[in-house]
Amino acid sequence: MTASEKRSASRKRSVNRELVELAALFFATGIADLFVSTLSNNRVGPVLLFALGGLFVVAATLRHHWSHRTPRSGPPGQGAAIEWRLRATVRDVPGSLAALTATLAAHRYDIASMQVLTAPDGAVDEFLLRAPEGTTGAEIAEAARSGGGENVWVVRADAHDLVDLPTRMLALAAQAAGTASDVAQLLGALLGQSCTVQRKTGGRPRDERVTGTVMLLHGRPGEFLEIRRPLLPFTLAEFARAKALLRVHLAAAAPSACSVPGDSGER
Repeated sequence: MTASEKRSASRKRSVNRELVELAALFFATGIADLFVSTLSNNRVGPVLLFALGGLFVVAATLRHHWSHRTPRSGPPGQGAAIEWRLRATVRDVPGSLAALTATLAAHRYDIASMQVLTAPDGAVDEFLLRAPEGTTGAEIAEAARSGGGENVWVVRADAHDLVDLPTRMLALAAQAAGTASDVAQLLGALLGQSCTVQRKTGGRPRDERVTGTVMLLHGRPGEFLEIRRPLLPFTLAEFARAKALLRVHLAAAAPSACSVPGDSGER
């Protein structure tokens, strides 16, 4: 379409719109004249007009006060947000994550953070939710299942879950590099304070594995670590993070392979 044709079409639409507006004005004028003529032949006509005017004034006043009202503050603790940790497996197809998050939003669960972990049978989505006070884990699990989630696990969030993952991992790596750090405390800070760590003798590095709520890691020579976390199973991503953190700690705790004479600063 050329520029002249576009201007012609725009001019036609403008003329049509003006004709429709003019017709609406005539219709409104005719209806108003008919209304006034009908009331003029009736004694209650003026009273009805005054009543309608007063009703409109009252409605406008109430609307003004309603729109400028001060929100009421509920009793202490009412509506307070409680953090929950939700993990669910969804099908690895487009739209699965959107359906799950939409369902959580419909139940007024605020998603504070989220990470997606790959799994052999789909994708594992882990959420940090803020739910109103009084919400139970069973209610959150039911909402996740209705949104397409499977293998749903819901537990109360620990304090370390409120920190974003990269910052937490850097802080743990710095702590693991210290010789005075404790392995159980490091793994608890990484995997949750509900974890228990038991040291066992024997085991080989190739025996490291994760099965449900149990994780096996190779520690110092001749030592094996058995980590258990009730309720919430471990993921392969957590297994890899724990192994990397343990390697940093063991490398820092190992004695130096060689020493350089005169390393006291003398020249």
